Amino acid sequence: MSNLAHELVPICPMSTAMHIKAATPRSTVAANQNKPSKTSTPTIKTLSLQDFNCPSTRPQFLKEMRESLMEIGTFYIKDHGISGNMTQGAMKAVQDYFALPLEEKKKMMIGNSKHFRGYKLIGEEFTNNQVDHREQLQFGPEQTPIESFIPGCSPNYDGLQGPNQWPASTLALLPEFQPCILDFMAQLESLSHRLMDAVALSLGLNVSFFRDMFGQTPYYRLKAAKYPSVSKQTIIGCGAHKDTGFLTVLLQDAVGGLQGQDPKTGQWMDTRPVPDTFIVTMGESVERLTGGLYHATVHRVLNNTSGHDRYSIPFFFDPALQAQIPARISGLDQAMCPAYLHASCGDDTSDSEDESSLATTKDRKAQWDTMAMVERLDSLDLDSTATRDESCWSNGDHVFETVHRCHPEVYSRWYNREC
Repeated sequence: MSNLAHELVPICPMSTAMHIKAATPRSTVAANQNKPSKTSTPTIKTLSLQDFNCPSTRPQFLKEMRESLMEIGTFYIKDHGISGNMTQGAMKAVQDYFALPLEEKKKMMIGNSKHFRGYKLIGEEFTNNQVDHREQLQFGPEQTPIESFIPGCSPNYDGLQGPNQWPASTLALLPEFQPCILDFMAQLESLSHRLMDAVALSLGLNVSFFRDMFGQTPYYRLKAAKYPSVSKQTIIGCGAHKDTGFLTVLLQDAVGGLQGQDPKTGQWMDTRPVPDTFIVTMGESVERLTGGLYHATVHRVLNNTSGHDRYSIPFFFDPALQAQIPARISGLDQAMCPAYLHASCGDDTSDSEDESSLATTKDRKAQWDTMAMVERLDSLDLDSTATRDESCWSNGDHVFETVHRCHPEVYSRWYNREC
């Protein structure tokens, strides 16, 4: 098995502190960003999904996935099963849409949709208290609205279920746009399920652990973004943040500009575009579920001064809106040694890892250096109420808080009312 490792190129860290939510390692704050690093530059591994699918190579895949998620929370995935024609078609569809006249794009303004679907102008979204310099277009599952939904009376997240916007004039100009976007989302949903299967096994859990949590109707969002080339060095494409959900699968073009932050040193590093791959990143929900064992990567997009517009398509994958998520995955305190040492390598139908099997790893602790993990778990500034006192939390409420914060114009128009 040949897994390429792509080095993160260090960039001068920001000199001002960022506001990071609970469960962020203290090493990421500005106090440590200016300290010289005593550790080697981390690498982002390129993993092959074929290696996960093959019984003989699955243990090594799980080992490298686990190491990647414990160290930086990110990896590239290749051989993912989505054709080059599909990814190129999706990117072209997005580029063609953003090339439309502004008046045509405004027909799809996100404020028109109570389901938080549609178009946003440059400068209309803030990330980490900074104005993002990007146009955006957001989609979700194509669904029938919940007829009984009443703003102010029903759970707010019931309003997220509904259709996307497809203006007739836009489809007349771009006849391939709608089928391309819907097909791409369907393929990304299948890929994301498979990646979460791998995440489960890497933690020593049953392969169906997240499938059971996500249910038959996982909630996802596809966001297409255009970062126009600019000359001003002070403009930021997208401010530093962690994704709030479970899993992000990102398709980016060759322009570059995405950066991740080394959790150990706080150093900013380029995430280079790698042909025929997606970038896979964990979100805060996974970081919370694993008690900080797996990282949610802090990342940002620099201002684009390349002379070419930059395009990216992130896909955010989460459980069903009605899902109740446990505060922590029980048994992980027994899984301090690598899950790949005891995870099944057979077909998925034969995978039977459960919490009781985690106890079998105790005899192998001598093979595993737990010091780094223990130090990192101790360093996490976790919200004790959220992670210790509550038995579960509402995924729908969590998702709605995220989209509400990003798109306040939708909330003020459709949700800010009393029953």
